[in-house]
Amino acid sequence: MPAQREEDEAKVRQQVDKIVEGIQAKDLEGLKRLYATDVVSFDVEPPLQHVGLEAKLKNWAKVFTFFQDVDYEVRDLTVTVGDDVAFGHAFGQASVPFDMASGKGVTDLEP
Repeated sequence: MPAQREEDEAKVRQQVDKIVEGIQAKDLEGLKRLYATDVVSFDVEPPLQHVGLEAKLKNWAKVFTFFQDVDYEVRDLTVTVGDDVAFGHAFGQASVPFDMASGKGVTDLEP
């Protein structure tokens, strides 16, 4: 892998680490600076797909209110970098969607 690609991959991994730290610290303002404004994510609360920064932050605000401590882990992060784009995929610790009101897991949802 060329040196620039290695450096770019390291930057992506550092960004993911900052997001994990922000989640663990319940730092909404810090997270706001880390996510793209057009972020699309698939999270634990319905609807499974959250589009845009405000939707993402609203989801984290609910999680931070609901849980006293937030422990979040990213495992098996694979990063691919190109000249103009980078992407990655990983497993997050929260892997089962749930209904915030009842606290029960929901396994029949679709995006």
